[in-house]
Amino acid sequence: MSKARRVWTIIGAAFALIGALAIVLMPDMALELLAFGISITLTYYGAKFLIYYLTHAQHMVGGKWFLLIGLILFDMGVFAIAIYDQAKIITVIYVIGTHLVSGILSMIRVVGNKKDNNPGWKTDLVQGIASISQVILCIIFINSVTIISISYAIYTIYYATMMVISAFKKTAIVYVQ
Repeated sequence: MSKARRVWTIIGAAFALIGALAIVLMPDMALELLAFGISITLTYYGAKFLIYYLTHAQHMVGGKWFLLIGLILFDMGVFAIAIYDQAKIITVIYVIGTHLVSGILSMIRVVGNKKDNNPGWKTDLVQGIASISQVILCIIFINSVTIISISYAIYTIYYATMMVISAFKKTAIVYVQ
């Protein structure tokens, strides 16, 4: 990871920690803040993927995946903005959907890394368990705004901590001659 990327990772982790703190301090407005953040984030990343497709990826093998992902993310973001007054629905669907997919993918990585004797399987296992526990908490306490908000804030703190750890971890640089 380059030095600039490390700095941006730490800045992103700081914003995530500030957002988690805001969610904990203002639980009555937490779902509205989450819904707003989700809609803006999805729209931003959708636009970013679409711009990347238009400038680079359309000439790449498999570049149409960037177009597809960009369209889906942008559409989801605009849809989330359109139904902003239904903040609970947006937040619960986002948390359940993204963390379920993330947990399943982490568990698949655990199996592959364990088979290859890669020591990173432990981190993937913790990530998968955290994501799946987030989904279970949201399903069990679907009517409690406070529990969903606090569990999301705890997961955000965990994610920001992992971002800071990855920013300070040494990475190998491979030079091709």
